Amino acid sequence: MALKLLASWKPPVKKFKLAKVRSAINQLRPKNPQDMTLITGIILQELPDTGIRTITQIFNSVLRTGYFPCQWKVSQIITVLKPGKPAEEAKSYRPTSLLPIQSKLFEKIFLTRIKPTLQAKRIIPDNQFGFRQKLASNDQDHRITNVIDKALESNKYCTAAFLDISKAFDKVWHEGLLYKIKTIFSDNI
Repeated sequence: MALKLLASWKPPVKKFKLAKVRSAINQLRPKNPQDMTLITGIILQELPDTGIRTITQIFNSVLRTGYFPCQWKVSQIITVLKPGKPAEEAKSYRPTSLLPIQSKLFEKIFLTRIKPTLQAKRIIPDNQFGFRQKLASNDQDHRITNVIDKALESNKYCTAAFLDISKAFDKVWHEGLLYKIKTIFSDNI
């Protein structure tokens, strides 16, 4: 029993350092759109050290307790017209969520914390290009084109199946995803 508990034990989450939070605040774009909280990047960048220290303590409390404030999950939805689409059709607009800047700041710092583990354990496949920094659908197009070119040059057959799954994120098996995450990270993450 003790071995089983020891095998499932994960070290406590390291606290965010004041310098890391200050650095992330300084990297914010000051002209970001204003959210419902009326807090902007400029306001955060002009905070005195005590304000940044307080934000750091709040972020560390979120890490320690695993409780993400409900107010940070409330977003303001705005619509953006897709390029080259008619403005009079509803399908021509892409909804965008404006989250509170505190939420975006926490997520940015948190991502830098978990990204090395995700990369070291190769959790995200190399051929996934969506929602990854410095990768876009154009890069995936180039990758596939190179695979096809190599196959043709080697006189090999090349078969491909392309799927465009509408609302793919809505179809994620959330319980299974949470189970996978819990096998890698501690419960409060």
